[in-house]
Amino acid sequence: MATYQINLTDPEHAVTQLADFLSEILEAENSPPDVENAMQLAAEEAVVNIMNHGYKQGPGLIEIRCIISAHQVVLCIRDEAPFFNPLTLPTPDTEAGIDERRIGGLGVHLIRSLMDEVTYKQTESGNCLIMKKNRAH
Repeated sequence: MATYQINLTDPEHAVTQLADFLSEILEAENSPPDVENAMQLAAEEAVVNIMNHGYKQGPGLIEIRCIISAHQVVLCIRDEAPFFNPLTLPTPDTEAGIDERRIGGLGVHLIRSLMDEVTYKQTESGNCLIMKKNRAH
């Protein structure tokens, strides 16, 4: 089992730093391409949501910890933004017409659909989103 961590603090470069970090470690750990793609998309969506909604596009710490075992990749995304559990958002009606859909909410839906398990916990200083993806083909 290997653990990796990166702290993102610069909203302008956070997404690029995250993508580079995940590519490097997931490739080094021989994760299947579909696992890497899912982790990249879900992590980017979570980080963009934290920057846009939690930190209101201002500076703030986002700590990314990735734990890779033989069977699973676990990504813990921690921030110090105001408390918010994104998993409480209602599931969007993807069958509704474009004019009838509520704006937003698709990012969390995407995260849920890409991951095998997603949980949230409130920390003393903010939020922690935990995303798990099985490595089996």
